[in-house]
Amino acid sequence: MARKSERKRATALEIDPLAYRREAPRGSVEVCTLNTVVYGEKTIVVGRLMLSDNTGEISKLGVFGTLEGKEILTLERIEGNGLSIPAYLMRTPENIEAMDSVIHYGDVVMLEGVKLCVSGKDVLLGDKIRLLSKATGDVYDSNIDFRKRSNLYAHRHLQLIQNQGKILHFRKCSLVFRAIRQFLYKEGYDELSMTLLQESFEAGLADPFVTHVTEHDKDMYLRLTSELFLRKLMVAGFSKVFEIGKSFRNQGATADMLPQFTILELYRAYASREEIENLTQDMICEVLIQLYGFPSIPTARGEIDCSGNWPSYDFMEEIEKYTGIRYDESRPVEELVHILDKAEIAHPTKVNKYTVATALYCHVMARITGPAFLRNLPAAQSPIFKVNDDGSTVDETLLVINGMLVADLVNPERDPRLIRQRMEEQLAYRKESQNGGVNEDIINAMKFGLPPCRGIGMGMERLLMLLLNTEDIRDVELFPVF
Repeated sequence: MARKSERKRATALEIDPLAYRREAPRGSVEVCTLNTVVYGEKTIVVGRLMLSDNTGEISKLGVFGTLEGKEILTLERIEGNGLSIPAYLMRTPENIEAMDSVIHYGDVVMLEGVKLCVSGKDVLLGDKIRLLSKATGDVYDSNIDFRKRSNLYAHRHLQLIQNQGKILHFRKCSLVFRAIRQFLYKEGYDELSMTLLQESFEAGLADPFVTHVTEHDKDMYLRLTSELFLRKLMVAGFSKVFEIGKSFRNQGATADMLPQFTILELYRAYASREEIENLTQDMICEVLIQLYGFPSIPTARGEIDCSGNWPSYDFMEEIEKYTGIRYDESRPVEELVHILDKAEIAHPTKVNKYTVATALYCHVMARITGPAFLRNLPAAQSPIFKVNDDGSTVDETLLVINGMLVADLVNPERDPRLIRQRMEEQLAYRKESQNGGVNEDIINAMKFGLPPCRGIGMGMERLLMLLLNTEDIRDVELFPVF
């Protein structure tokens, strides 16, 4: 069969030189919209011919048979946009010639015919078939080992061709984006798009990607976050703004983290903590209802009900509950490490107040099934959020579901002098390889008066992992490079 396939692909374009020139006729329908077509009504369906066994090894394509008393040729399936339908072709000399010399599985075709109901299932019976685009490569190429992740991501389009269920999976990802946008539009938010390049950066210990601007002979950074730009918009007078865009961190790829990622960042002027928490809850529930019809998340350990009131936890109270020690950042780092030992948390590779703080709140977060809010995080891990009266924590809240960080809810520091002081303190935590310093851009913007406001940062790939019950972040990213 393989040799026959190769011969057919090699000669088909000589027989039908218009294969790449032909367009779908006006009024034709895709397979995914066949539910709108009336039984027995003449129509033209466009899609890709594929085999029922989905391997390319067993083919009944072109085999003679009967359907509803008519002599037919088997086409197996015609597919498109995640859906497929069994297809057959009337047995005529022209159709036999087309199937013998021109049409093969993998080809994009248009089929003129009718939709029928046979044994309670929809099928398509065509009178005539024509080629729209020739697949000269084998869509079931056995030389590509999809067990290797590098092959899988490089040839994701072949995986999607072979498995229409995967297209439905990624269409669910699209639905999540659409539902979030529709929710925020309804709430009166403006969606704006910010630059991906920055002259300076600030995002904890994250390394930036550095790129060189040839014309100006200077280095710039791919943005780690769009938060700076959203704050500038708050200063400028916008009330409700958001962006869903790419950010970049020069780090290794793991099962739940990629060097490039999509993030929803949102700011709202004059919002209270309760208002921004309620907005987050309402948005997640709205997405779940559109995705599943009810506000619950499927997980390996059962459904997580997201209806009702979401509880909140305080970081310092949780640490004291686990260890009997109150977290106090004014203490020497050696005393803070003692809290790690009491909680039986492994020491970070590089020990400082930043890394100890991160290890502690990650420990607390992992023990929350949620959905729940973890409030008042350690101050050392961010210099740009408002410090609480205790001096050890900042007004930052994490939305935690199934032990996973889903969203970061923040109250930005508005005093430019304090931002500078805390950035200078945090420089000591940075890796030696990092060439970032105090972010003068954000400090200068704050000098014009940032109104009281709160923001949300939500990693979209992590959200999709959670909502679609996926264990690897690369299974919600279409073409990851790592």
